[in-house]
Formats: sequence, C-alpha cells, structure tokens
Amino acid sequence: MMKTEMLINSLGSMEFTQGLESKHLEKLASIAREVTFAEGETIFHEGDMDDEVYLVQEGQVAVEIHVPGRGRITILTVGPGQLLAWSSLFPPQRKTASGCTLSPTRAIAIDGAQLREACEADHDLGYTVIWRVAGLVAERLKATRLQLLDMFAPETEPSRPS
Repeated sequence: MMKTEMLINSLGSMEFTQGLESKHLEKLASIAREVTFAEGETIFHEGDMDDEVYLVQEGQVAVEIHVPGRGRITILTVGPGQLLAWSSLFPPQRKTASGCTLSPTRAIAIDGAQLREACEADHDLGYTVIWRVAGLVAERLKATRLQLLDMFAPETEPSRPS
C-alpha cells in the first residue's frame, strides 16, 4: 500500500477526521506526514510560533500550561484520533499550551499553512474543519476551566467525626 493510501486510511479512522469526504481525506494526506516522539518528549512549547497540527495515532500527550507560582499544569490529555496543537491554524500560529508525550507517540503532522489554504480553496472542507475545531476548542476551554477551579478552590479542612 502506498504511503498516501496509508495516511488516508489512518485519517479516515480518526475521531477528528472521521466521516470526511474521500477528496478531503486525500487533500489532508497530501499535506501530511507521519512523525514519532519518545516518551517524555516535548512536541511544542507554550508560546512557540509553529505551523503544524497533529492527529495522534498512538500514545498520549499531556497538554500543559505554565501557571506562575505553580509551574506546568496538565489541563488535559490527548489520545488516539484526537487533534493536538489547533492554535497553529489561527494567526499568529502561536502555541497556547505545551505538548509533552506521556508514552511513545505516533502522530500525523499536518502543515497548518497548507491546511488553511486548502480550507480557503474548498469552503466545504473549511466549514467542516472550522466546526470541528470550534467544538474541540469549546471542550478544551471547559477542561481548562475545571482545572483552574480545582487549582484555585479554597482548601477545606477534612471534617471530623462527631
């Protein structure tokens, strides 16, 4: 099987890209490549200027933010089929968090500039991608909010039996 066909098959089975038209999967495969990361490897850092987005095939990636006085805090974990580094799709392509692997990870890296161009050229693809990214951003904002509530909740003393 050709490398492009393998990418198309992988893309078609992932949560983020599942159900896309075959022409859209083919387009994504044409601007994508497979990448691997070792356990504990930082894929990108918060604040980096970068133009790649990733679809995780295998492994787990912690999405972390830096909180002054507390260090790096994991706000969620991304696993197989999920999109990572969505902020590369929007100017100025600055990462809003860091991504660090929790296990050996295989992913499909998609060139963000080429994906933006493809979405502009094919509005059906663009519409689908932006709605999926919007849903993802809403989920991640909710996860971040819950993490922040946990972090800043007042400490309560354990109740004592009467």
